[in-house]
Amino acid sequence: MWAGEPAWLTKKRQLAQVIQGRLPKFSGQERWLPWQIKTGGYQENWLVHQGRDFMAAPLTQAVDNYSTFLQENLMEKGISWHDNQLFAAHLANIDGGQFIYVPSNRQVVVPITFAPRGMMTNPQNIIIVGANSEVTLVEKMVVKSAQPLFADTEILVGANARVHFKQNNQLRAPVIFQGLSLYQARGASVRTDQTMENDGDVTIKLSNFLDGDSSQWTARAMLNPHKYGRYHFLPQVDGFGKGSQASLTTYLDQDEGGTVLAEPFKPTSGEPLMTNERVITPQDSDWPGV
Repeated sequence: MWAGEPAWLTKKRQLAQVIQGRLPKFSGQERWLPWQIKTGGYQENWLVHQGRDFMAAPLTQAVDNYSTFLQENLMEKGISWHDNQLFAAHLANIDGGQFIYVPSNRQVVVPITFAPRGMMTNPQNIIIVGANSEVTLVEKMVVKSAQPLFADTEILVGANARVHFKQNNQLRAPVIFQGLSLYQARGASVRTDQTMENDGDVTIKLSNFLDGDSSQWTARAMLNPHKYGRYHFLPQVDGFGKGSQASLTTYLDQDEGGTVLAEPFKPTSGEPLMTNERVITPQDSDWPGV
């Protein structure tokens, strides 16, 4: 627990620990679970901002200053802590993160960039964008851990908002879980660009729940395991919105010898969402720079 963390978060962590054993298992979770503890290492360079355009704070402060938002939303919509044992353990052991809130009806002209550095095992970022707002966000985390690392960014997008999110982190750990977990309301339009160039053992989870009608998600994943990397790519989409659609383009470079096991991109619950998937390799004419 953080020193002085609010009672609601302590209770939520405790609940996750109590019911963890009753939840389904995440495939391969044994690579993380035996070591899921908070390390309390150094952290620096979290984004802090208080303005009409947006608010930002380290999660350690935001759980007090923005408790209403976080009680309702932290690991509840984009990524759900009660989905499986691994996610519950992550909630119980969150040891850092970035909070960003863009109120409704805002146009943020300059991209919001956050680039924290630190020693953590369970960082969790949460970004909330209000209805009818427009924003570009850039995530460039540098995180090191001597233990298995679970890092996730949760983005909740309000009705008719337009969001462009770019993620390019430098993560170093024996085993890495990198998650990007989204939730979209009706009419929202989201573009995500996710880059991974680590040469280690990495699970990459990219997911979105399209909860409202006419919601659009355009995703790009740039994956390069270099010579020794071993990636497991888990793209997922779900939702109930009529006329909503999702597309994924994966730029896959395995030429140096590293490997990527990519799961198919399709609705996880069988809902009739419109989806489209493309995989582009360096041998293809539409590879960037060709």
